[in-house]
Amino acid sequence: MSKLTLKAEERELLGKKVKKLRREGFLPLNLYGREFKSKALQSKLKDFQQTFKQSKSTQVVYLQWKKNEASILIQNVQRHPTKDLILHADLRKIDLKKKAEVEVPIKVIGELEVVKSGEADLLILLDQVTVECLPTKIPEEIIIDISKLEGTGAEVRIKDLSKSTDYEYKGANEQLVLQIAEAKKEEVAPPPPAEGEEAPEGEAAEKASKEEEKEGAEESKTDKKTKGKEEKKQDKKEETLDKKEGQKPQEDKNQPKKGKQEKK
Repeated sequence: MSKLTLKAEERELLGKKVKKLRREGFLPLNLYGREFKSKALQSKLKDFQQTFKQSKSTQVVYLQWKKNEASILIQNVQRHPTKDLILHADLRKIDLKKKAEVEVPIKVIGELEVVKSGEADLLILLDQVTVECLPTKIPEEIIIDISKLEGTGAEVRIKDLSKSTDYEYKGANEQLVLQIAEAKKEEVAPPPPAEGEEAPEGEAAEKASKEEEKEGAEESKTDKKTKGKEEKKQDKKEETLDKKEGQKPQEDKNQPKKGKQEKK
């Protein structure tokens, strides 16, 4: 396998200012490692994409900036949530002579008749697994061939994954990686009865109960409207009476006024 390299330079723009870098075709990077002070770097986006396409996160890349060179693994590649655009990446500095723990993707291949027919579902519970090995021995991916499984109810745990003298798996041996589970059947509602046919007893009773509730609700609604109209009518009558009572009674012009004698 050919040696992969990535050229970079030190980065001065930090924080929100990195947007300017992206507009100019550069990708902000962060170099970190054990007993190493992290360093802000940048590289041309096109160069990074070409390198990462081959290396993924499992192959060693030789990073070059100024007069320095470091063996790294590309990690934590951040992408835009809606566009296929890389926004940032971390570069993990490693020692080629020391073992390291690395996340390796799991790839499922093959077909299983019960899954193909819809009788069972393939449930993938882990899409990557941690391995420990020398950086130059990291597997590109861990392959699981489901065509070799027995059928519904079959399981694959970490202890069942392919073995190698180059690496060992980290984590619980009994941890479930994938499972062939019985497919859940959707309940189909029975078709409505044809005209002239009686619905099943339980269904008929439920239908009758719903109709009664509907009729009761309509009657209650009508009663409320009638009651409301009557109350408004009564209120109007009372208002009219109140107005009449508040008015001064008109004096009879033919009746003599009190305190004065009639002229003879």
